Amino acid sequence: MEKIIIFDFDKTLTNYDTSFLFFLFCCKRKPLRYLYIPFFIGIKVLSKFNILSVKKEKEIGLYLFCRSDYSYFKKCCVNFAKTISLNKIYYDIFLKLNSEKENKILILSASFKDYLDQIFKNIVVIGSEVSCNKDGKITGIKSHPFGIEKKKIIKLSGIKRIHLFYTDSLSDMYISEMADNTIWIKNGKIKK
Repeated sequence: MEKIIIFDFDKTLTNYDTSFLFFLFCCKRKPLRYLYIPFFIGIKVLSKFNILSVKKEKEIGLYLFCRSDYSYFKKCCVNFAKTISLNKIYYDIFLKLNSEKENKILILSASFKDYLDQIFKNIVVIGSEVSCNKDGKITGIKSHPFGIEKKKIIKLSGIKRIHLFYTDSLSDMYISEMADNTIWIKNGKIKK
């Protein structure tokens, strides 16, 4: 019987949050965009206090740092993926579980799917996806698996049972409720 094993990404398979670093990476190619960083930090604070949603925070980041240009965003995703450092959980647990034939591994994250797909080439990735108009301009985020949205997306994909779920975040409690076993991660280690 196939075992469904789901991994969160940020702070689960990495030791840091990649979203803000992604926007900083986008600035490197267009240095004048560094001027937007103080404003964006204010947006992040509003998001932390639930005044703005995390989805809205990312949409503002896309506008400020990618100028809503999908081709620029895509190039940044491809190059940014090469800079991401994966942690001990990835090397000691993820790779082992992925090598076992009875396991079906999924990545479920609010990080952008476009850069996650560069890292996990043969793994099902469910991540944030941007929407674009016919001119290649980003118009927003069409899918943002965060909090309760993660559970809705998993159910829509037809998954009814999760055998193992690896996460660092309390916002993933909705997925934890669906899992036979949740493994909590902190600082690249399993919490006891």
